[in-house]
Amino acid sequence: MLDPFYNAVAWLIVHIHSGMGSIFGPTSGASWALSIVLLTMAMRLLLFPLFVKQIKSQRAMSALQPQMKELQAKYKNDKEKLNQEMMALWREAGTNPLAGCLPVIVQIPVFFALFKVLNSLHPNKGCTDVNNIAQCFSGHFNNILNAHLTHDASVAKVFGVPIGASFSSSSHTLSLLHANATSVKLLSVILIVVMAASTFITQRQLMARNAASGVAQMPQQQKTLLYVLPVVFALFGFKFPLGVLLYWLTTNFWSMAQQAVVIRRMDMAPAATGPSTTVAGPAPGARPDRVRPARTALVPDGDAEDDPAPDGSNGAATPTTNGTRPAARPPVNRNRKKRKGGRR
Repeated sequence: MLDPFYNAVAWLIVHIHSGMGSIFGPTSGASWALSIVLLTMAMRLLLFPLFVKQIKSQRAMSALQPQMKELQAKYKNDKEKLNQEMMALWREAGTNPLAGCLPVIVQIPVFFALFKVLNSLHPNKGCTDVNNIAQCFSGHFNNILNAHLTHDASVAKVFGVPIGASFSSSSHTLSLLHANATSVKLLSVILIVVMAASTFITQRQLMARNAASGVAQMPQQQKTLLYVLPVVFALFGFKFPLGVLLYWLTTNFWSMAQQAVVIRRMDMAPAATGPSTTVAGPAPGARPDRVRPARTALVPDGDAEDDPAPDGSNGAATPTTNGTRPAARPPVNRNRKKRKGGRR
């Protein structure tokens, strides 16, 4: 069922290698290693829209954790009602738990196809002389990867280790490939450790970003996968040929960089489009404006028509536009009135 997919991956790596071979040489390890790296990058570019959707779904699901816990506590004895309320909550938020797994599901056939192609880059059983191409190598995938290309890729070395060798390769296979067992095991262990560490860092990076942005912490299942997946990949890595390890390392480093860029842009988008919360005020170094309180209250003219005016104008108050005038007046000088009375 997956044969067309295997043929497509084989066709891609052969044509990428033809371009790299014109630069580094068709039998060099650099041309085959770069072919694997470029093939991986091409696959990641095709999966980029799904990756963005995965990040959005994971963040949305993390933000819904408090509401999901409330529903679980409320309907803990009614599983059917709980499922209905969960589906309604996800529908309202526009997310789905399966959306976060979609890129991983799509990537599985890519991984198996590349593993199948690269795992075919080894001598046939019964091979006694690796230079005897007709005896030791066969064409694969409808002869897209013919015997000569299989031989060139199998014996091509990266850091002194053939691409077709793995940590678990038999001593007979290593001798056919003219490989040193110690060098193969040492390089395989280094790549496996880096692969497991980069897998852990990639997932941890997402959790740290969510925590920094105030999103609820990851569910317990995702926390478990954070530690389980690197161990699983490390165990399987001992069976992977060097070409598959190069693919997986390229995938992890690409994911780390891609994830950092996508999440940063998502964090910047609300800040760029949201309302401004800056309080208006004076410019730096300027004196703040003070609002002076009203010194007098306004009352109708008829309430104090005999009061003297504050400016000494014989009690004639200056009218205002609304027919009122200041009601407050200074204290009356009683001694002045007494002197006036004595003279009379």
